[in-house]
Amino acid sequence: MRRAVLPLLLVLGCSHAPAPSSTASAQGPGLALTEGTVTGLTLKTYPQGTPHSFADDRGHVVVIDAWATWCDPCQRSLPLLHALQKRFAAQGLLTYAVSIDARAADIPGFLARTPITLPILLDADGEALQSRLGLRGMPTTWVLDRTGKVRARHEGFEGDLDALQADVERLLAEPR
Repeated sequence: MRRAVLPLLLVLGCSHAPAPSSTASAQGPGLALTEGTVTGLTLKTYPQGTPHSFADDRGHVVVIDAWATWCDPCQRSLPLLHALQKRFAAQGLLTYAVSIDARAADIPGFLARTPITLPILLDADGEALQSRLGLRGMPTTWVLDRTGKVRARHEGFEGDLDALQADVERLLAEPR
């Protein structure tokens, strides 16, 4: 049943994107601890189909963005995430675009309209992101510190990535 309900929730979340999450916390302004972990999570790369383990990303600040070809806000946010990655790559940022499309065959048409070079990972129907990180709507972006701990979550897309960029800058500035 979970498999049938999640796409409906995600469609509703995309067309009625929730307000961005509050990110204030005792960790400092802009950073909030969130539930979930990517420990042990491995997803397949697109289009190669090779496994990618998030454990391999230790030592880097990681941005994970859940998107889908049918999500209009995703089409607007992914180019901005691409620019964010280019800006901070030399400082240790890794950004992954995780497609939750049920069919990987839908991805090429989306990429023709929204050209990005971010690594794309596959999570059919968002099951892994839902169980590990509590995915509720589209798009959703998580920011992980260098130890792999989820430190911020951003739901929906309101036209800019200022809060997300601030979270990335703070985590990149933390001692290694």
